[in-house]
Amino acid sequence: MPKPVRRPPASIPQRAAPAGPPATVSGRWLLAAILLTFCAAAICAYGALCLLVYQGQWQVLFHPSHTVSATPASAGLVYDEIHFDVTDAGQPRLDGWWIPAQQGSRWAADTILYLHDARGSLSDTVPALVTLHALGISVFAIDYQGFGRSSGRHPTERLATADSVAAWTYLTDTHHIPARSLVVYGDGVGSVFAAHIAALFAPAGVILEDPNPPGRQILLADARSGLVPLFLIQKEKLDPTANLARAHAPKLFLDRTGSTARTRQLFNASSYPKQYFDLRSATNATVTSTLQRFLDGVLQRPLSSE
Repeated sequence: MPKPVRRPPASIPQRAAPAGPPATVSGRWLLAAILLTFCAAAICAYGALCLLVYQGQWQVLFHPSHTVSATPASAGLVYDEIHFDVTDAGQPRLDGWWIPAQQGSRWAADTILYLHDARGSLSDTVPALVTLHALGISVFAIDYQGFGRSSGRHPTERLATADSVAAWTYLTDTHHIPARSLVVYGDGVGSVFAAHIAALFAPAGVILEDPNPPGRQILLADARSGLVPLFLIQKEKLDPTANLARAHAPKLFLDRTGSTARTRQLFNASSYPKQYFDLRSATNATVTSTLQRFLDGVLQRPLSSE
């Protein structure tokens, strides 16, 4: 007979020990965690605010328009629309107007490079361009990137400075106009870029009309700037003081809208030779004669015998 197989006795399940009281979280620890989470969220939110102000400074300083509703032809002037500063892809970045002087004009061989202020587009400069062209000189005016028909999503000080240099290079390299025949005219924020060109190159002269306040002053006037450490994140300086001190080209400062304090401040800080005129209540004839005298001095063209 086969022997019966012995099986090991089945194990008797052990009854689990009764659980102890549930673990509790300290109220102090919970409060600390809540505060830490709140602080982290506040830091992230503040960092995002600082980043927005850093990236959006241009919106306070520049007010561009892409509308070109008027041209020199609207005032009866002959002009050429110039597309220049070509990218690696072969696309021009910048748009400008070349308004040639009439043959036989006093400064027919000379040119004013006109750099407009921080608002609008070239359309808004037509009256000023008419006045300058009437002096008997060629005029080249440009829209910075982000303005008018120039490319770019929005302007910045860095881009506009580079655009101004590109305009100077276009005149000297493509049009072959010597520096001694070029006068740079900066209106408002254009004074910043005109001063940069004057310090970098050697124009015959520089005209600065109603220079803008420094970027810091404009930004501080915006309520949002009080919420951030502006001294750490400001990148748009828009202050030509240092360049004006280095530039030795003759300079003409014009106050036409009442920015006397700023114009005087920059005049005092700039190097010689320099002139200052308060033209707030001047007639058009006075403005014209002031510009003519300056051009006579820096371009060294004799007065006509009319």
